[in-house]
Amino acid sequence: MKPTMLPPFHQIFDYYKPSIICEIGTHDGKSAIQFVDYCVKLNPKLSYVGYDVFDAVKDNEQFHEKEINGKGAGKYRTAKNNLTHRQSKHKKFKFKLIKGLTQETLTQAVYDFVYIDGGHSYETVKHDYYKVSGSKVIVFDDYQTEGVKQFVDELVKKDKLIEYAWDEVFDAPKPCISFIPHSSTKHIQPVVFNE
Repeated sequence: MKPTMLPPFHQIFDYYKPSIICEIGTHDGKSAIQFVDYCVKLNPKLSYVGYDVFDAVKDNEQFHEKEINGKGAGKYRTAKNNLTHRQSKHKKFKFKLIKGLTQETLTQAVYDFVYIDGGHSYETVKHDYYKVSGSKVIVFDDYQTEGVKQFVDELVKKDKLIEYAWDEVFDAPKPCISFIPHSSTKHIQPVVFNE
């Protein structure tokens, strides 16, 4: 994630001081280490759980096309090395990486913060969301893609989520939705706040 995109995430982290974060779509772990490097200062006992298909679908072009995965397959070894390095600096930090399709690996769980950036098809986004829907804060990446937009719009309507401006959202009644403020419309990230 570009450093210019991080300040709104820091606002979320400062407010919630997460003890357990989940990323669906860890890829090589670049966003993971950005989240961990910031959050471990707020909570030294931070835990990170990352889900990704990793190298399992490296050459499966049909899969990447269906899931609108422009970056291709992530590398398990790279992600693990990135997080192991953080663990060597922060002894109380723990992490777990789970390899495979989330339809087979993602279990029902509640986290303080979730970043959904795995498969981008409607079916995958819907599946992933409902497995973590009780979590405090859930950020969807790539709202500009058809499957993500379709699911989020459906969720807002079904759950009657009221949208608040970013500068109002932390004081707004929950549950609600907001959009992370970015200067570019190439990267739109809705956030569901449950608590």
